[in-house]
Amino acid sequence: MAESDRRLVQTAVIGSAASGMGIVLPQEADELRRLRRRHPTYTYWCGTQLGGCGNKLSDRLYVDKVCHFAHAPNASCHRKANGANSADHLFIKQDLALWARRSGVDARAVLRDLGSGPGDAVDLRVRDSRQRVRFQFRRLTHPEWRSAREELERDAASLDWVFGPGSAHPETMEEMYETFGYVLRFRFETQGVARRIRIRAEEARRSTDWVPLDACAMTPEGLRVPGVERRRRASPRPGVGTSTGSPVNLPVARTLRGGTAPAQASDVPGREPSAVAPDPKSTTGADRRAGRRTSPLVRKVQRLVDEVNVLVAAADAEVRTKAERMDREAAAWIERYGRLTSSDFWSGKATKVAGHGDALAGRLEKLSRQLK
Repeated sequence: MAESDRRLVQTAVIGSAASGMGIVLPQEADELRRLRRRHPTYTYWCGTQLGGCGNKLSDRLYVDKVCHFAHAPNASCHRKANGANSADHLFIKQDLALWARRSGVDARAVLRDLGSGPGDAVDLRVRDSRQRVRFQFRRLTHPEWRSAREELERDAASLDWVFGPGSAHPETMEEMYETFGYVLRFRFETQGVARRIRIRAEEARRSTDWVPLDACAMTPEGLRVPGVERRRRASPRPGVGTSTGSPVNLPVARTLRGGTAPAQASDVPGREPSAVAPDPKSTTGADRRAGRRTSPLVRKVQRLVDEVNVLVAAADAEVRTKAERMDREAAAWIERYGRLTSSDFWSGKATKVAGHGDALAGRLEKLSRQLK
């Protein structure tokens, strides 16, 4: 690393090279003096979780220019990012751990290296419910994002994606708008020697306020951000996909093969819902009775129903009867899931319904393996 680059190092980790405790060095001399008085035993390192060399850093105090961290003379380092935002992945990991403890959620935040360093993404994994939230730092192409989404959804009951500045490809944003009606975003604000995450939902024509993580909630449906409801497609006929309370899941039309159908008018933000009913010939039994939804768990059940319906064609009558019963059970569960309201999140009812769906998916997977 060139000498000019070393003078601009603004972040480090505290305690050891492997530490995950990030810090942003104050740029003003008076602030750095206060930091030294409060924490005289702090040691600073070019941490490996920052993509750094692991060497010790010193804090340089200046009156006539900004303060910064510095490597020892002749140190060799190829760290790619040194600015105030270069430790944001560590700050979000710390914030998520604290938020989960306060919320009583058994969850773990994990750094993900997608090819350019340990700060490419941070995944929050809720253990019991197998829910996932990805905070995306590195920009992915749309095919890369779809591949990553499919990988995460394989063992996830719900999956939310939150994009950092510049990390969402335009095609990815378009797909998120069409599917959910909004895109979740995050940014950071510097507070002293730390950076704190703020989250909001952006729709095509408006956005919610930036809120701290403590204002959000982890529900059986996934991450909920104040001021936004997950969009629901208009029901093609009475009794299907309707609810008297707040909607908690996301319908989306699919073809028999599981691909996403072209968007109706109701799929496009800002347009009135379409009253056009889907073609019953292009859907499975579960679809005809309850409609498609984009909750990862619902999609998983629907995908498995489609798979079993194809595989069972060559099976004997007993197995076909079993598959038909499971198809009807899936249809009933999807409709029940679609009728959950916001109050069900807090009563525990939604958790029980999600648990039923998880068990159903397990039985469908078992039957699918037997038929292959």
